[in-house]
Amino acid sequence: MRTAVRSTSVDAYHAHAGKSAQQRTRILGFIKTRGGDWSIGEIAQALSLQKSTVSARVNELLNETKDLIERPKRKDRISGIRVRPVGLPPIGQGELFQ
Repeated sequence: MRTAVRSTSVDAYHAHAGKSAQQRTRILGFIKTRGGDWSIGEIAQALSLQKSTVSARVNELLNETKDLIERPKRKDRISGIRVRPVGLPPIGQGELFQ
């Protein structure tokens, strides 16, 4: 069954899709620049974003684009809670020669 969708909701969807791509790029750039591993809370604080926003974008970077990987559990630098941070995947030897 098809429903009538107002152009405003379609426009809002497309605006959000563009914003999420920018947020993913910003998060990935931050991790590439700083290196190491980062929790959602640490990324959120460093980039002045909501944790829910960072969580959604990190999930996309982990599961859809595969630009990030999960790292070993450790304590969060801010909250002290045990977390599973994310980081960049290791560079394979073959990729060094491209």
